[in-house]
Amino acid sequence: MTPARIRFAIGISIVLCCCFVVPRAEGQLQIINQIPLGLLAHLKQVSQVWNATSSSDHACLNQLDTFGRSFDAGEPWALSMFDSWGKNPAGILFGNVFAFGNFDQCRRLSHQNALSKTGGQHCTLYVDLSRTGVAAPAPLQYGVCMPDTCEPALVAQLTNAYFAANQMFVVNGAMLDMFCYRDEDNSFPAVTIVAIVLFSVYGALLLLATVAELFFVFQKQDAPSYVKRFSFYTNLGHVFRIVPRAEGGGKDGMLECVNGIRALSMLWIIVNHVHDSAYGIPTINIPVRQEYAESYFGVLFHRLGGKAVDIFLMLSGMLVAMKMLRELEKHKRLNVWELWLHRIIRITPAYAALILFGIAFVEWVGEGVLYKLVADELLSACHKSWWSALLYVQNYAHYESMCFVHTWYLSVDMQLYIISPLLIYLLWRFGKRFIPVIVLLALLSIGCVFATFMVNEYRLNRSAPRGDGLMPRKTYHPTHARMSVWLFGVLFGYLLHRTRSARVKLSKPIQALGWLVTLAILVVTGYSLKQLYIGDYTRIAPVADAFYESLHRSFWAFAVMWVIFVCINQQGGVVDRFLGCPLWQPLSRLSYSMYLVHIAIQAITLTQAIRFPVEFTVVNVFYTSFGLACVSAVVGTVWCVAFEYPFFGLERYIFKRKQASD
Repeated sequence: MTPARIRFAIGISIVLCCCFVVPRAEGQLQIINQIPLGLLAHLKQVSQVWNATSSSDHACLNQLDTFGRSFDAGEPWALSMFDSWGKNPAGILFGNVFAFGNFDQCRRLSHQNALSKTGGQHCTLYVDLSRTGVAAPAPLQYGVCMPDTCEPALVAQLTNAYFAANQMFVVNGAMLDMFCYRDEDNSFPAVTIVAIVLFSVYGALLLLATVAELFFVFQKQDAPSYVKRFSFYTNLGHVFRIVPRAEGGGKDGMLECVNGIRALSMLWIIVNHVHDSAYGIPTINIPVRQEYAESYFGVLFHRLGGKAVDIFLMLSGMLVAMKMLRELEKHKRLNVWELWLHRIIRITPAYAALILFGIAFVEWVGEGVLYKLVADELLSACHKSWWSALLYVQNYAHYESMCFVHTWYLSVDMQLYIISPLLIYLLWRFGKRFIPVIVLLALLSIGCVFATFMVNEYRLNRSAPRGDGLMPRKTYHPTHARMSVWLFGVLFGYLLHRTRSARVKLSKPIQALGWLVTLAILVVTGYSLKQLYIGDYTRIAPVADAFYESLHRSFWAFAVMWVIFVCINQQGGVVDRFLGCPLWQPLSRLSYSMYLVHIAIQAITLTQAIRFPVEFTVVNVFYTSFGLACVSAVVGTVWCVAFEYPFFGLERYIFKRKQASD
């Protein structure tokens, strides 16, 4: 074929493409472009053709008629109402299906005429575009501003009448009340009133104790202990007290490197949860977000963050074992009731305050495009499972609706703490002979996870079939599936207790081998994580997922144990100096309160902030992570001095009084 004929053929192809393909694509997108004006024209006419069945329907139709006539007359309030509607989103074929409009512009709208007052009600419609031929990845989330007299159910009917006539459908019409925001005259429920009274009275008590202690300080006198217990002045000093590093390591004193590990683990959990939210919020450049999520960098920062919880479990087992073994060495017995009461008093007041705050105030602290969905999910879960949360059994009793889902860890930790006196007493009593029993229990936990994965054909890759869909319930939240790292932590605490009196000198080859194995665990875990979560699951046998899920937590704990062991034996070098830096101590003390409050802060700030879809960038993810960490530290400080430190040591006072009376 000659070059001239080739050019002629190409020209014919371009003409045909322009005649058939482009008009078809333009027609599909034109349907979306016509939504604002088409819906406006439809709503102008509904008052004439729609049959009202209630007084509220009559009021809504009258205000829509007023809106239509005012819009045609060019009145600013009506123009502003329409201007706040969503328009054609740029990049709908790139994943941007979000046209929320201007939420604040709609909600601030207010117009008073001779007969009535019109306020703005923002509603988000989920519009199914599949029948239009538009290759949108999800329903179009379209925001409209309606008069606040219109009930959400009527808004759904009125708007769906237009969309149905144009080959579209409002998917969320049946539950549109969860997506509409307007001014409503709602009185506080009884639980909110009770919470206001309790928090106010307790806050006044803390303030009074603080003023009283400052008076004693001004008088250069020592305040009574019951005043100091509730004083912000004393408790802030406890939180931010920095103890210089002990000379000669931490064998008989505190384990300095644990402070750094605990603080960094808490920060890592925050980064992990920021990634979770970033992958779920409305985003205009979803393919960019997906590329980051599938990169090594994204996978490591997101998925490896879950290992921080296992670090906390291992540290819990280690510290519990060391404490109880010291008690047994000193008194030859354990006061089990005092130990249990100590743990309950240690963690329950702050946890109970969080649950009460969530139930009482979460629906009153703001609004946003997604706020009602998040608030309703939290409220329904907490109303149902608050009691199982405070009894630390919600990971079994209400696994499908846990109050503050991230606190499943507290249930696991408390259940293991309850059985710890028996295990540790037997470990102290029989020594090395009881170690195989604990190892066997850990192996049974690992084997349970492995068998559950194999029987139910669970896969870690989200693109793979989900099995019965109960993987978190069976392998993530249950205590029996997570206790292996805690049990290994108990054995590690036993090792540290047995070697506490002298420094363990490791040879250079042993140190090199230990660091090499630790590095290998980190590399293999990270590489396997990327392949199993993001790779082609059809090329990976299901047994690989089972092995990874059942083993990786324990191996990760072994790596952290090695770091702690070499650090407390003064052979950690720069790692020891970094993790043992005294500046980690305040953040380590705040880790529990930060763990409790950071999710609530994230949910409130994020859902209120989302009035518009966001653009995903890696920089924004880490800006948000550091911002959430700082705000959580501030709020966590208030939570810690208000609900943690005032209750520290109360069990000793209770049992001393009991012994005196006996």
